Amino acid sequence: MLITEERESINLFEQIIQQGKNSLKPQFKEITIEDREILNPYFDLVDYEACEYNFNTLYMWQHAYKTAYHIGDNFAVLVGEYEGEVFSILPLAKKEDLPKVIDFVLDYFKEIEEKLYFRGITEEVVDYLKEQYGDRFEYAAERDIFDYVYDGEILRTLKGRKNSKKRNHINYFLSEYEGRFEYRLLGKADFDDCRQLLDDWTVNKEENNNIEEGVDDERLGIEKLFAHYDEVCDRLKIAGIYIDGKLEAFTMGELLNDNMALIHIEKANPEIRGLYPYINQQFLVHEFPDVEFVNREEDMGIEGLRKAKLSYHPCKFVEKYTVREAN
Repeated sequence: MLITEERESINLFEQIIQQGKNSLKPQFKEITIEDREILNPYFDLVDYEACEYNFNTLYMWQHAYKTAYHIGDNFAVLVGEYEGEVFSILPLAKKEDLPKVIDFVLDYFKEIEEKLYFRGITEEVVDYLKEQYGDRFEYAAERDIFDYVYDGEILRTLKGRKNSKKRNHINYFLSEYEGRFEYRLLGKADFDDCRQLLDDWTVNKEENNNIEEGVDDERLGIEKLFAHYDEVCDRLKIAGIYIDGKLEAFTMGELLNDNMALIHIEKANPEIRGLYPYINQQFLVHEFPDVEFVNREEDMGIEGLRKAKLSYHPCKFVEKYTVREAN
């Protein structure tokens, strides 16, 4: 039954893309690495703090959400598929162009005979939609996809009583492994070591019955960035920690905007006490020493992940909403 439903949703989305090719309807193209140079200028137009508004995020997860885009007059519209329904995230446009672009999206959903469906909409835009469109839309906060945002300087220093446990774990790591570890940026020559770490990390999760939903999609997303590292390395940074010559932790991140780092991936050997907080800290100290905020993405409703993200004491959330056209 699940396979049948997935096939139907894929067919629905493919039909919508094909409709644009075979008619005067706006044409949407599935996102590939070749579209990076086309889309990055549109991402640079906006200052949204949600992790979805970043090319590498969308490219990593394109296979899961079948994300596609359309370029209009000084704007880009992005659509995808979730649980059998077509949705759009907030269009990439200057704020003064937002009204015409939202009207464009409304017209497009009408043309494909679907109710408008936005995902990942920020509170600021929800307020705008309520003001401009009244009760035309229904709004629902989606806690599982709220992004966790932290004070950059606090994560770099871990000052304060509430971070004492993190400091203790790091101090233990530094004492236990003194002279045996190295933090450094990683490149293509290190990616096989990353793959081995991912294999070991997955086995550990499975053995402890703690495997997380979406792990396979995440692994495929990581492999996509590895495969196209030459294209993405101008923005994406990958760093790791070797202990006794073996890679035991690695992380990936980049600037989401001038004042915020975005951490896509963080994996470490869970058996090594203090390793997770140490790579978390050192990645920011070395690669993002001046950012005021750090976005560590969402918890997807996974209890263990939520507990871990809360343990770093976020200074705020990027609240995200689902917006649907009322019946």
